[in-house]
Amino acid sequence: MYPGQLSVIEVGFDCIIGTLPFERENPQPIFLTISIHLDFSLAAENDDLSHSVDYSSLIENVKSFILLSQFQLLETLVYRTALFILEKHPSILSTEVKVVKPKAIPNAVGASASIRIDASSKK
Repeated sequence: MYPGQLSVIEVGFDCIIGTLPFERENPQPIFLTISIHLDFSLAAENDDLSHSVDYSSLIENVKSFILLSQFQLLETLVYRTALFILEKHPSILSTEVKVVKPKAIPNAVGASASIRIDASSKK
């Protein structure tokens, strides 16, 4: 086995995220970074996507999941998104999910949360 990491960095979109009344009504911008760890050997030896994870499709599925979920907390967003990824893709050994909410705090670049979950340790 030759584990490697694929990452999609700072995918931006608007979603319902936050606890304040205006945040529950107006989509807020976020930037999502996802890294997945999986065995690269079969995909690399055959140069064949069917032996890997299509990260474009992964991101679209994750975006849909987040848009439908309308989370309140960044912590919940990263945790449940990581579990969603592992559930949908059994070949993934672990995943890291990071979200940045740029307009979360006045006079700050933003707020962020991140998590790494190994498939072997998920509940």
